[in-house]
Amino acid sequence: MKRIGGRALAGLITLAMATAMFAAAKTSTAQPPEPVSPIAFAEVPISPPNRADLVPLRPVNPNYQEIAGWISAVGAGIAAGDIDGNAKPDDACLVDPRTNQISILAAPGTEGRFSSFSLPILAGGHNPSTIAPMGCLIGDLNEDGLPDIVSYYWGRAPVIHFREAGRPLSADGYRAVSLIASDEAWFTNAALIADIDGDGHADLLFGNYFPEDAKVLDAAAEDGGKMQKSMSRAYNSGRKRLFLFDPASSHASGFTDHSSALTKKMANGWTLALAAADLDGDLKPEIYVANDFGPDRLLVNRSQPGRPAFILAEGDRGWFDTRSRVIGRDSFKGMGADFLDVNADGQLDLAVSNIAQPYALLESHFLWINQGDPDSLKNGHAAFTDASGTLGTARNGWAWDIKGADFDNDSRPEIVQAVGFLAGKVDRWPELQELATANDDLLPNTQIWPKFRDDADLSGHLTNAFYISGRDGRFRDMASKVGLGRTGVTRGIAVVDVDLDGRRDLFIARQWDQSSFYRNRTKGAGNQLTLDLRLRNPNGSSRLAYGAKVVVTDAAGKRQIGYVDGGNGHSGKNAPQVHFGLGKQAGPIRVEIKWRGSQGVLRRSFDLTPGFHSLILD
Repeated sequence: MKRIGGRALAGLITLAMATAMFAAAKTSTAQPPEPVSPIAFAEVPISPPNRADLVPLRPVNPNYQEIAGWISAVGAGIAAGDIDGNAKPDDACLVDPRTNQISILAAPGTEGRFSSFSLPILAGGHNPSTIAPMGCLIGDLNEDGLPDIVSYYWGRAPVIHFREAGRPLSADGYRAVSLIASDEAWFTNAALIADIDGDGHADLLFGNYFPEDAKVLDAAAEDGGKMQKSMSRAYNSGRKRLFLFDPASSHASGFTDHSSALTKKMANGWTLALAAADLDGDLKPEIYVANDFGPDRLLVNRSQPGRPAFILAEGDRGWFDTRSRVIGRDSFKGMGADFLDVNADGQLDLAVSNIAQPYALLESHFLWINQGDPDSLKNGHAAFTDASGTLGTARNGWAWDIKGADFDNDSRPEIVQAVGFLAGKVDRWPELQELATANDDLLPNTQIWPKFRDDADLSGHLTNAFYISGRDGRFRDMASKVGLGRTGVTRGIAVVDVDLDGRRDLFIARQWDQSSFYRNRTKGAGNQLTLDLRLRNPNGSSRLAYGAKVVVTDAAGKRQIGYVDGGNGHSGKNAPQVHFGLGKQAGPIRVEIKWRGSQGVLRRSFDLTPGFHSLILD
């Protein structure tokens, strides 16, 4: 037998690996058979109360003038929840870049309870023209039973709008307080509410994008204009900022800065999305940080009350794994993230949006499947496998928010994804491709960037994705068949059941275009269980039990898992109710709830009938 030389053997091994990877890629991009679904939505446009002055782009730092379209490509946001205190999630906080407003609205079909209005933007020590709102959160942050609002921005630190008792719901019905005492200029694109340290109180986490000295929206600036230093390993960003609830705080916000608990590796990165959920069973949320231009981060929570602490978790790279398909080691453009149970195994998985535009910047979205090893996660090993290719969610364009929810109550989640960047007439993908492959040292110089003005188009005429799984578990995009076939540029998605009829609706926030509410008109939807989980406030009122985890078991023994979401994603924030589709199950459902309170981890079990239930846990 002829002996094979070392080089020849290496060549054969390389060929075999290439062939296997090609075969895997070919299999992963094949479309599964189209599933059948009764899901249907009816669109209703929504608008801010003042539409007098609609602007096309934002004024920017002179260093950004030729890429003003790129710089102006974020800021549309929508948060769904209960703002007027009627115990229904039938309100929304809308951020519309065309008016630079933070608007409080009643959901379409529920108007008449209050008049729409806009919250003022506090200038603080800044020029108001250099500030633009990016999004908002809804929650009772001072534990008085009244829903407050957090607004966050480019150009200043976040603001908490505390609802004042006895005043009508209007702009004058809030007391606005800056989160910090200084006049730091943050550039925030992600925010969430979560009980980070496990003391039973709501904390705040923010993900920042540009560094604080960037002067992004200052048209009169003579310096600043910072850019990322790499398309795949950029760390010269603004920092993540963590604030814990502290009633003894000397600051009027009632929160204390604990950002020092985040190491440099955890805190840096151009963050566009955050997601929080308990993955290892200790009822303290792990944090997924979706970073543009570099690796996402998975933070394992080792906090104690008043003492936040984290470690980084990463996955292992196998022989046939590209580096970016290993959790915590990617070089993609993380833009959205949400935890959901994709395969009904009782473990939370994770959906992440990147840029996956065919014939352009073709990275891949992620669908991280949890392999169910909480003990190894506590030691910094993330046992997650990316199944976006095999499950059909890897490719569909330049994506942002992504949310998993059961819209037809068949006990299987659908996935909805915001898509698009700039909608114009001049295709700028060839120039962007050239820039993306250029030497990283050139990136800080905006003069070598393509001209991204208001006529530029980058994935601007795509539809949002709406993935429905077939019987084989694989997903197919059926947006055009469920009523989401409108093309354009979308940023934020908020899932909500505004009328508590058991069918989940959608708010969609569009960039430089009119946003929409999509009412769920699905006929023949299954039964469902929706839970509003709350904790008791000192004054006898109640607040949301952020992070509470729920497991429901039906008569056939099938288990589903859910949790109280405090704002996962990019600029869209779901209503915080926990929803389970039950299919044809009509009898009592076994419900197990775990949460953290002042006494540590607590548990309750219930037998509940399908429908809506509000429970005060403690």
